[in-house]
Amino acid sequence: MKRAKTISRLVLGMLLAFGFADVQAQEWKEKGEWLKKLEAAKKAEGNRMIQYDAQPNYANWGGVTLFFKKTYGIDIPPDMKGSSATMAALVKERSSTVADVAYYNSVIAAQAAAKGVHQAYKPMGWDKIPADNKDPDGKWFSVHQGVIAFIVNTDALKKKNLAVPQCWADLLKPEYKGLVAYDDPTVHGTAWESIFAANIALGGSTKDVKPGVEYLKKLDANILRYSRDTSYNPSLRGEIGIWLNADGNGYKMKHEDGGPIEVVIPCEGTIGTPLGMGLVTWAKRPLLAKAYLDWLFSPEAQGIWADSFWQPIISEYATESAKKKMKPLHGSYDKVKSVSILEKQDIIDPYKQAWLKEIKRN
Repeated sequence: MKRAKTISRLVLGMLLAFGFADVQAQEWKEKGEWLKKLEAAKKAEGNRMIQYDAQPNYANWGGVTLFFKKTYGIDIPPDMKGSSATMAALVKERSSTVADVAYYNSVIAAQAAAKGVHQAYKPMGWDKIPADNKDPDGKWFSVHQGVIAFIVNTDALKKKNLAVPQCWADLLKPEYKGLVAYDDPTVHGTAWESIFAANIALGGSTKDVKPGVEYLKKLDANILRYSRDTSYNPSLRGEIGIWLNADGNGYKMKHEDGGPIEVVIPCEGTIGTPLGMGLVTWAKRPLLAKAYLDWLFSPEAQGIWADSFWQPIISEYATESAKKKMKPLHGSYDKVKSVSILEKQDIIDPYKQAWLKEIKRN
């Protein structure tokens, strides 16, 4: 019964996501060239391909891949790796990998490209992707983005008669002990962005993570756990009161899953978190992979993400209905601070090591 409910929610999420701009989608379909490319790829390579890090509840990948299968006949099974685990797997597997494409936090996508696990490809819509969200040679490119926020289960807080926190400083208060969580930042790219958001909000930079480390050491007293698995479902169920993660996941919990969830943009500020893709160097189905990557930048796919509460990287494909629903309970998107993906790249490993040494410890 539990599995049936999960599948029903997935299908519901997919159906709710079909508010994309119909005119734009129809115009794109009428070009016809992409469909010819896809059909040629299917004849050569079959109707199944592999994406590393295709978690159904993250960024509505379940709805995106289900739509692709139902509409175009290509099966892409779920894969529960996080960003760092995906990069590690591809580095380890090299020419033996089964993956055709990979999805990551864009900082880790750039790292993976530097390690040689991506081949160059410039998908359809390349010129519309902002320059700071793609490698000039096409070895990685962002597909959508979110904002690091507090995802709050209000029922969990009401049980303890607690107010919804509005600032990073609030999370340090003793009354929130055991109610706060973020996932292991050595495994999940969005979790790393979460601790980096704290660093930037509290005065750190891409050269200095001391403010973030000191804050996280204090926050450790209130942390329930640092999970190697995504905390999406535990947060939805109220096992976690406050999850530090991307805003889109919170809006999906609220508007699609019907959970008692609110999204808070912390008063001291936060950062955006672009997420990207790469074409695996040793892809066994490169024609299918290229056609799929093309589609991810179409009005269809970008519109599905917009209605799944993730900002499409091609902003003109955002829908008005999505914009109306993406409203935080507290705080403002004016508090989002811009940080270069390439500047973040230099600090990601040192910050992970500092976290392991100073916070997790074992």
